[in-house]
Amino acid sequence: MDSTISERIKQIFDYKGFSKYSEFADATGLSHQVASNYIKGKQKPDPEKLGIIQQSFDEIDAEWLLTGKGEMLKQTKEPVTDIKNVDALWVNYERFKLVPLVSHRARAGFLSGWEDEEYLEDLPKIPWEVDREYKGSYLTFEVSGDSMESDENPRESLFEGDLLLCREVQKQHWVNKLHIKKWDFVIIHRERGILAKRIVEHNTEKGEITLHSLNDYYEDFSVNLDDLIGLYNIVDVKRSRRR
Repeated sequence: MDSTISERIKQIFDYKGFSKYSEFADATGLSHQVASNYIKGKQKPDPEKLGIIQQSFDEIDAEWLLTGKGEMLKQTKEPVTDIKNVDALWVNYERFKLVPLVSHRARAGFLSGWEDEEYLEDLPKIPWEVDREYKGSYLTFEVSGDSMESDENPRESLFEGDLLLCREVQKQHWVNKLHIKKWDFVIIHRERGILAKRIVEHNTEKGEITLHSLNDYYEDFSVNLDDLIGLYNIVDVKRSRRR
C-alpha cells in the first residue's frame, strides 16, 4: 500500500532520531504547529513546503517524498553523460515540476562544475507549479544583488533571493534574433558569472548582446555570445513573503 505524505514525513522524523516536533520544525524552518500538523496528518503540505522539507535533509530522495515511489534515501545513480540529462523531474502531484536549483551559495561552484555531471546531478531540486508539462531543459536560479530592482517598475523587478524558473535557449538558436521583447534572461558568462538581465539589443552580425539592468545605478554593457556558457529565458518568478 502506498504511504501518505504525512506517513513519509513521519518516516523522516523517525529516521533523523527526533523526539519532539520542535526539533523537526527547527531543522526545516517550519513553525512548530505546522510541523506537528504535517507529521500527524492534520494538514497537507503544499509542493513548496515539501520542497523546503526535502532541501533540509539532503539525503532524502525528492521523488520519494512527493510521490512515495522509490526509496527514502537517495540512491547511487549512474553518471549522466551531458547536461541535457540533468533536467527537471516531472512529477504528477498537483502538476508541478522538480527543477534543479543554483542557489546564491552555489554560484561559484556552478561555473566550475558546469561540465561536471556529478555536480549537476546533485543540485537540490525545488517544485514549481505548472499548468502543463513543459518541454525543454530547465534550471532555477536564485537572484543575487539589486541590479534588476526598479522603483519605476516594481512589478518587473527581480529582488535579492527571488527564485527564477528558467528555460534554456539552445545554442543553435543564438544566431537568430532572440525574443528580447518577450523574456528577460539569465546569462551565464565565463568571466562575469551568472547574470539576470534584460537584453535590449541583439547584433546577429557581431554575435553580441547588450545587457540592461532595471536599476539605473548600473550601466548597459555588451557581451559576445562566444563568451557565454549558457542562456536562459526567465519564465516564472517565485518570491518569498517579506516584511
